[in-house]
Amino acid sequence: MPAESLFRRGPFRERPRPPHRLHGQTLQHDRRELEQAGWRTTLEYRENHVRGRDGSLEQLHVIWHAEAERVGTDGVVRVVSATASTPARVWSRLRVEADLAEVRARRTDLVADLARL
Repeated sequence: MPAESLFRRGPFRERPRPPHRLHGQTLQHDRRELEQAGWRTTLEYRENHVRGRDGSLEQLHVIWHAEAERVGTDGVVRVVSATASTPARVWSRLRVEADLAEVRARRTDLVADLARL
């Protein structure tokens, strides 16, 4: 009897594997695009508790804080940050800040070149 047929029928038969799962949420679209553009990103969750005089919790302020950093072609490290009330909003704001950082860097370089003239 061939070993292959014994493997299929015997105690070692293969079990069907479950489909590959992604643990946790997938990356938001804006974060994925930032990372593909070379930005290193971090996301941080913060809670500010507002308590009354008697110590009871009156309000809870939720803040998501995202940061991104990237080393430019000129060797300068650029860091941008944003805060918002949800992860999707903070990634959207961070992407805008990253786009503006590129524009501001080019503008600064242009002004420096013009000052040399």
